Amino acid sequence: MNPRMRLTAPRHPALRSLAIAVSVVLAACGGGGGGSSESAAQRPNVEVTPGEVQLKPGDTAVFAAAITGAANTAVTWSVLEANGGAIDGSGNYTAPSETGTYHVVATSAADPTLQGAASVFVGNVTPTNVIPMDRRTLWSPGIPGGVPGRTAICATVTPAWASSRGLAAFGTDGSGDAQPAIQAAINECPEGQVVYLPAGTYRLNSYLQIMKGITLRGAGKTQTRLRAYLASTAVIYVWRSWPNWPAAVNVTADVAKGATTIPVSDASSFAVGDIVQIDQLDDPSYLFYGGVQYFKRPSYGPATTGPRSMGQTVEVTGKVGNVLTIRPQIHLGFDVAFTPQVFKAPVTVKYAGVEDLYVTGGQNNQIHMMDSAYCWLKGIESDGTVSSNPASDGTLGQGNGMRGAHVLVERSFRNEIRDSYFHHATRVVQGGGAYGISLSEHTSDTLVENNIVYYMNKPVTLRASGGGNVIAYNYIDDAWTSADRGMQETTLDLGHASFPYMELAEGNYSPQIATENVWGNSGWMTLFRNYASGKQARSDAFETYQLAAIAMEVRAMYMNVVGNVLGTAGPVGLNGTPMAYEVTSSPPGQRQPAVFRLGHGVGAGSGYDDIATYESPTAPGSTAAMMLRAGNWDYVRNQLDADPGEELPASLYRVAKPAFFGSNPWPWVDPAGSTKVAVLPAKARFDAGTP
Repeated sequence: MNPRMRLTAPRHPALRSLAIAVSVVLAACGGGGGGSSESAAQRPNVEVTPGEVQLKPGDTAVFAAAITGAANTAVTWSVLEANGGAIDGSGNYTAPSETGTYHVVATSAADPTLQGAASVFVGNVTPTNVIPMDRRTLWSPGIPGGVPGRTAICATVTPAWASSRGLAAFGTDGSGDAQPAIQAAINECPEGQVVYLPAGTYRLNSYLQIMKGITLRGAGKTQTRLRAYLASTAVIYVWRSWPNWPAAVNVTADVAKGATTIPVSDASSFAVGDIVQIDQLDDPSYLFYGGVQYFKRPSYGPATTGPRSMGQTVEVTGKVGNVLTIRPQIHLGFDVAFTPQVFKAPVTVKYAGVEDLYVTGGQNNQIHMMDSAYCWLKGIESDGTVSSNPASDGTLGQGNGMRGAHVLVERSFRNEIRDSYFHHATRVVQGGGAYGISLSEHTSDTLVENNIVYYMNKPVTLRASGGGNVIAYNYIDDAWTSADRGMQETTLDLGHASFPYMELAEGNYSPQIATENVWGNSGWMTLFRNYASGKQARSDAFETYQLAAIAMEVRAMYMNVVGNVLGTAGPVGLNGTPMAYEVTSSPPGQRQPAVFRLGHGVGAGSGYDDIATYESPTAPGSTAAMMLRAGNWDYVRNQLDADPGEELPASLYRVAKPAFFGSNPWPWVDPAGSTKVAVLPAKARFDAGTP
């Protein structure tokens, strides 16, 4: 196969040709042609259209091939992967029964060294053409088959159990220190089994650490309570230890969006089942570093020569020579010109879970998951209230407080955080001390679903996340900072450290969904069927500026806002100002509430914002010019924006209605329907006082 073959020119600089990725696979398998020293501009090219398609198993598509620069334009068709479907001589393709990423190849009949290729993504989710494939990925997040329902209990931790093992005495009324007994049970428990904590209150004078695939389960978040009294740590860690990093291995060719193989200089250190990261030096054509040295190399991992803000975490599923086969597909693409590399942590914790309990008292995050895969939190209450003498920006409650993030997930793959309640902090102030759920350090393909995240500085935030993550069906409200009670903070922050990308926010109740440039930019985000009102529970009592349903600063690359219900009719905020549909300049500026606030933050970066300065919304490359808006209903104009051209699918990642919706309608956000916003189960739980 000729490494110079290419697809139709990409729509933006971050999408790279599939040609080299496919040619490397063929070469590794013993195929491919010799090539020529003639430049790519002088040689004929085979172009396959469409370059990417999404199909269900058994669906069909028609491909066409054009040969430029050659008299004979005939081609033969094939499918690169075994069991990757079938294609006839006219380009009529039928998808296989198995889901996955496959490649259709067109070969010149006159010169077999000339080939072109297209990617086929086969999945069970209903395909849509509203958002072009080059602006999104295929989302299949979380644990395949869902959270394991383990039944084998290795230990029921009681005072009698601890006494039988000569461990320190404790009571289930919060007396004594239960940490030694619980940690001993965790350490002894065989993988695949459960450490069970009966109803009661358990005092912890030091942290718990889960280093293998077991479940720590309580009797329910209102029944089993972990109260930590700590100096500087999280309450629960799901990870082994800070790793001694092996050297990173160079990637030897472009790795295209949609690729499922990575060619490396030396694959000997990698094995099937490894969880690895791929990253690259920053590409300034789309990436604004923003001065943030954290959450990416070189702040962790093997040594490197510069910041690597864009990366992805994947699993190795095969190896042929020096070519790694991975899952899932690459979400955006890596350019060999920016020295992409692959590396792994020495140990990854897999299939560990924490379920059905209450936790409070973390002083450096509440629960910290790092170098983990297929791990989960389910049925948790994480409480940041303080039981006595709270600070002016804290909240009186039953807890021991929380500093940091309720859940911090770093360098992880396909985890799930679901069906839980995260709320309050010791002090609600900016600077990382009052976050809810944060995905970071190129965490990929993780599912955050059906949670309540309430009353903190940044309830949900992405910091250098790794693509494929889904934030869905959560109730997120009352973001604020005591440093400025009049400013509306964002409830769902899709970019708080460069460079989150290719993430999906679906079906959330989140008054403001935003990206910003304080610590760099983000791109290729999809906002689908959310309800973003621009009005928090606290808005009318406190907020005077920055009120918006959707707020995206400059350098928000190729954002998709599709099928949402947005805005609020009538006055909002402390000043009672009605919303405008769009604010893209100053004046009217930050004091004008808006459905869309776009293109501010021109001078932002290195920890500072610049909310008063806007770019021109019509300039090429502006946030507004790059944004795709379709099928959204807003309550300011009482109308839909651009016609999506087809009926929107119910979901971009789910095959069927989630069980937790019960008898409630789904999708609950329906911009084209007579009922725009129905019942979100997470908000219904909160409103009923049973979060």
